[in-house]
Amino acid sequence: MEIKGAENFDFGAACKEKCVVAIGIFDAVHKGHALVLKTAKEAAARFGAKAFALTFYPHPSKVLPARGGDCALIYTPQTRAELLRQCGADAVFFKDFTPEFAAMPPRDFFVALLKKFPNLKCVVTGENFRFGAKAAADVSSLKKLAAECGVETMAVGGVLQGGEFVSSTRLRAALRRGDMGSFLEMSGRNYFCAGKIECGGRLGRKIGFPTLNLKPAAECLPAFGAYAARLENTDTGEVFEGVANFGTKPTVGGSAPVLETNLFRTPNFGEGANVKVELLKFLRGEEKFGSVEELKAQIQKDKAAATKFFGLL
Repeated sequence: MEIKGAENFDFGAACKEKCVVAIGIFDAVHKGHALVLKTAKEAAARFGAKAFALTFYPHPSKVLPARGGDCALIYTPQTRAELLRQCGADAVFFKDFTPEFAAMPPRDFFVALLKKFPNLKCVVTGENFRFGAKAAADVSSLKKLAAECGVETMAVGGVLQGGEFVSSTRLRAALRRGDMGSFLEMSGRNYFCAGKIECGGRLGRKIGFPTLNLKPAAECLPAFGAYAARLENTDTGEVFEGVANFGTKPTVGGSAPVLETNLFRTPNFGEGANVKVELLKFLRGEEKFGSVEELKAQIQKDKAAATKFFGLL
């Protein structure tokens, strides 16, 4: 799997730089993950080393469905790599999570880690990190294996939010119910979709609400419905406010989920532009209207609600 801005753990020569490696799934790179990266960065400064992040794809639950169910990833590997770099990782490595890797004894995993990073100084994980066959090894096992090789380990505790630890499970639940405020509080950033604008059926243009369309590529998707949204053209840095609808367009017989954003001011770009759309507030759930005229009237109400959210009324 090739990911722009990341390296594949399974291929290529050993990375001989002095390094500290943070290991985890890091789905959504939430506040707890950011603390792991911060700790790794601080340890790297102490060693005069680079701070690397090692993560996995697909999610282990895809390979080991009996262990916790199927955990849909909130962001694509590409976005995850970008967020890990924003949190301080000097490089990001992806390990293919295969049945063979899942069955690897803990010691073999650590040997593979040292083979890839022969100048490894410290490993940083969350305190609930588990590894090896049947996920039988924990941070105490990791500490013993590392100590044998003169490598330090650090296990980072979680971050509390609302009386509970921040977790990817809580983030998925917030996203699926459209609770964008809770998602922001736990992740430290607004939820967003990123990609290239695609050509749609142009119905929005015909009824007076032209949209820029984006097909989300992540596994875990937000609640279907209307949102106050902010769109950034990542090619130019221009930022626009507007109202977005995410769903299957049931009124006009749609199928695959698509994110359609109507901007308050007319953009000077369209199909093919690279954009990031942040969903800031859930306005209403998806509905099937009796006619296009009813749909048009509701879009006008959604636009007014989004305008009020941005304080533009």
